[in-house]
Amino acid sequence: MTLLVWDKRLSVGAPAMEAQHRLLVESLNELHNAVMRGEPRAVTGMFLRTFMAYTRNHHAAEETLMARVDYPEVQQHRALHRELMQNLVTELARVDRGEITVTVEFLHFLRDWLVNHIQKVDRAYLPWIVRRAASKMQRPAPMRQTSNESCAEANSGAGLASEARS
Repeated sequence: MTLLVWDKRLSVGAPAMEAQHRLLVESLNELHNAVMRGEPRAVTGMFLRTFMAYTRNHHAAEETLMARVDYPEVQQHRALHRELMQNLVTELARVDRGEITVTVEFLHFLRDWLVNHIQKVDRAYLPWIVRRAASKMQRPAPMRQTSNESCAEANSGAGLASEARS
């Protein structure tokens, strides 16, 4: 039984993010399958840890990308990521202490969070990234010149060897 089926509703149009989102969906489905099979806490805890690791790595990549293009809502996005991670950490700690098992309700929470986040929050930053990438491609790169280089040396290529060494 599959908890979340990947389809075009979850597509964001950015291949790197798309691959990570697919991995999150697969990991969530593996956790769901383990819960539905009645696997012991040790097994479901392992799948939950895997989902958490994928989530943490994805969030780091996404936040790095947003910071690189000066996305104005990066702090709000980070806050949503931190909130989810705190929920995951709390749930895992309770599972590890034997207080609870991973429940279908918690899996539904994760599924709904992931779908909502991809469809609404992640899609919101894509136009910004596309615009920023396009504007950077249209601007020529600034010419670097050290204080001891003359314009003639810079234009002739002299001094490039010293830059390559530094």
